[in-house]
Amino acid sequence: MSERTSVSVVLIAGVLAAVSLGKFSPFLDEVRDGFGLSLTAAGWLTSSITVVAAAAATTVGRWSGAERSRPVLGWGLVAIGLSGLFTSVLVEVAWQLYALRLVEAVGYVAVMVAGPSLLVQVKDHVVRKWALALWGMCIPAGLATAAAVGGLLSDAGWRVWLVAPALASLLLGLLVPWTVAPWSAGSPADDDSAQVSPPGRSGGAVWLLASGFALVTMVGLAVVTMLPVFLSTEKGLSQGRAGALTSVVAASSILGSVAAGYLVQRGVRSVSLFTSALSMPFLGAGVFLAPAWSASFVAAALLMVVNGIVVAAVFSALPAVSGVAGAARAAGTVTQVGSLGTLLGPPVFGAAQELIGWWAAVPLVMAVALAGVVALSTAVRRGAPATSEV
Repeated sequence: MSERTSVSVVLIAGVLAAVSLGKFSPFLDEVRDGFGLSLTAAGWLTSSITVVAAAAATTVGRWSGAERSRPVLGWGLVAIGLSGLFTSVLVEVAWQLYALRLVEAVGYVAVMVAGPSLLVQVKDHVVRKWALALWGMCIPAGLATAAAVGGLLSDAGWRVWLVAPALASLLLGLLVPWTVAPWSAGSPADDDSAQVSPPGRSGGAVWLLASGFALVTMVGLAVVTMLPVFLSTEKGLSQGRAGALTSVVAASSILGSVAAGYLVQRGVRSVSLFTSALSMPFLGAGVFLAPAWSASFVAAALLMVVNGIVVAAVFSALPAVSGVAGAARAAGTVTQVGSLGTLLGPPVFGAAQELIGWWAAVPLVMAVALAGVVALSTAVRRGAPATSEV
């Protein structure tokens, strides 16, 4: 079994986990009507997974470690698959829906922590850097898949739709022992970027990396969240058109992750990729200050491309910051702190808009993005050995 095959399975697992994150979005109104939920209560169907990630990802990473990453990945996929099937077939009342969603959230966290931990253990450092960079595209690719396929199956209803990702997750989870190589059994660090820094430096560097990751993703999610309202209220677009344009903007981060994967394969350092976030304040000004909706749309799409580049660079830098042995814990910390960023971003930016106006997003993007670049750059300098290629 080639490492590239194993890497492909891990990346598909990340996409399937992200599909579970956004699978209710195309059917939110139908689910609300069926269970008598308020809009806020229905919103928790998506955000509950993020809350669990924000509360428990570091603990999961500390428990799993490098040696348990493969079974954790498999069982996480199985949990996602079974909870989806049971939701589709058995759920009759709201509390059952939320209980199974919490089980799914645990599976999601397991996959999000185990995936990078496994990819860090790849022996070929070129394949490793490429794979970790592409890991950054899993969430936007999964959310885009959920929106697209869920939309195609809209006439069939949400229960029929849930069966598709559930079966895919369950099948892949059962196949993990045969399709993912046990890299941890003997994968020595073959370049300086996989060495372990002194514990004090490495631990602090991981938290800096996670904080920078949270700040940059906060900007991206906040812009995507606010864009439909901005385009409809300020630019006069219909809600349907604004929503369609926003979905394109969100998917643009996939291009950034792919571009980052290409660049790190060719030796571009993570620190150089982090500096691309310095363009976010200018692009944010283009989103909220441009006179034409088309200019706002292009600026938002470019901002999300940059977001994808930085997210990919964060995961690419994991081996340099934590080393192989600490990768699972580091991935958990990045996932947990990043989830806090996604939770806080929309309300913080929304409150600024309500108090001051849309232009308030511009200085806020500047402050958050600059702080993120400083944290990320400091992280790789503190955590990496002097000869590391970061």
